[in-house]
Amino acid sequence: MTINKTANKQHVIDVASQLFFEQGFVYTSMDEIVRASKVSKSNVYYHFANKDELLLAVIDHWMETYRMELESALSRVKLTVEERIILFLSSLATGIESRGYQGGCPFITLSIQAPNEETKVKEKITAFFAQLTTICGQLIQEGIEKNEFSTTLDPNEVANLFITNLEGALFLAEVKKDNQIIITTAKQLFTLLR
Repeated sequence: MTINKTANKQHVIDVASQLFFEQGFVYTSMDEIVRASKVSKSNVYYHFANKDELLLAVIDHWMETYRMELESALSRVKLTVEERIILFLSSLATGIESRGYQGGCPFITLSIQAPNEETKVKEKITAFFAQLTTICGQLIQEGIEKNEFSTTLDPNEVANLFITNLEGALFLAEVKKDNQIIITTAKQLFTLLR
């Protein structure tokens, strides 16, 4: 019974995520999520008291997805820093294509859609980007130490630039329906870092 409930919970999160990207958080009702997920209303409400709680679970899901993809790429220590980052970005590019180019950056999409009074959403997303920026800064520092990048770079400034660059690329990939923009933009940035 627990396995079924766990599977149902994840299925509801997946369906809600898709509907939030397609229609927007505000325009998606819990009843619609129940219908689309084909999970009983009582089971949905067993896991999520309301739509705001479900939104937080969707954000947690995306944070975990990114974390796993990033850890997988970073664990490939025999690759250069650039190759590891490109590996991570390739997984993001595949993901955006598989979502039909909806929710280019899930975090920005969901943050914009969240009600203004829902501060937990903003806090979670802010913490996620702070952690991502720190990891990027460490990678840039590693690239500098291994002579992959110029020694005159400030790793923290480059990390901020990289995240900004990535978010713009995710947006453009969604708008233009071309996931290769993510990789191309990153490679251009890496050229400037040498």
